Amino acid sequence: MATYFDAEASYRSVGRAIEVKADTVWGWVQELGAQAKSFAELAAELQPTWSGYLLADGRTVRIRGVKHALCLTADAGTHDVPQAGLFAHEDYRAWQPTFVALKALGYAPKGLILDDDPALWAAAQAVFPGVPRQLCLVHALRQLRRWLTYTAHVPQVIQRPFLDQAHQLAYAVNRDHWVRLRLAWQTARPQFLREGLADAVALFESKFPVLWTSLDHPGLPRTTNVIEGIIRQLGRKLDDTDGFQSWATAWATIRLLILRYRFHRFTCSRHRGHNGRSPLELAAVNTNGLDWVRFARRAVRPS
Repeated sequence: MATYFDAEASYRSVGRAIEVKADTVWGWVQELGAQAKSFAELAAELQPTWSGYLLADGRTVRIRGVKHALCLTADAGTHDVPQAGLFAHEDYRAWQPTFVALKALGYAPKGLILDDDPALWAAAQAVFPGVPRQLCLVHALRQLRRWLTYTAHVPQVIQRPFLDQAHQLAYAVNRDHWVRLRLAWQTARPQFLREGLADAVALFESKFPVLWTSLDHPGLPRTTNVIEGIIRQLGRKLDDTDGFQSWATAWATIRLLILRYRFHRFTCSRHRGHNGRSPLELAAVNTNGLDWVRFARRAVRPS
């Protein structure tokens, strides 16, 4: 069982390696996935201690060729995935119950780092009102560049100084640095307006209230890079499946894939102190002696 999730391989190749049919391997995965403990059960049993700095992002999953949305949350300090869900669409009706379920686990966010999806922000505000929120700088600047290029059709020679100035200001390293860069922005602003960039200036400045939240909350990331890295890891295995035939088989596989990730120790992380430890271990869970496959299965209650 573990071989299928540990290797970037198909049911067929794993079956050949252990001399069983691919359908048999698939059946094992689906059986375990259907019986696997929920996120709530795992949290109650393991009692992880998270940093409270929360990231959220989605990933497309195809079921019978139709796009569905895997909505993931991740804790910035531990890189753990405390809650996830599989929905028809990535919208408010997906994110709101995901956040409600996360809150029910006892997760109390100190700060949120989000991309520029309005539905995601609305759900976060509904479930976690008053929690500081940081807009991902990568998404903010990417949106600005795309608007200039594809909506306003601004020539590159005019775009470049504007985007350079915006990038410097967005990535201010502390409040003193921000004050100096904000003054430089105000100095350059009249020239941008003369060049016909009033709408671009307004678009960028509309993000100001949520661009520098992290300067006042040192544990809060400035980008969604952490959760995007997790999605890439999960995505490699999801891509091996070549799509799913039902919601149940998709969710069974995804739950196990996430659980395996939570137990798997990092080996090439760029984050200090992560290598040799799993996300759950970083969340102060003692996983010694726990085999994730055996642990995943719910205990059978006597009849």
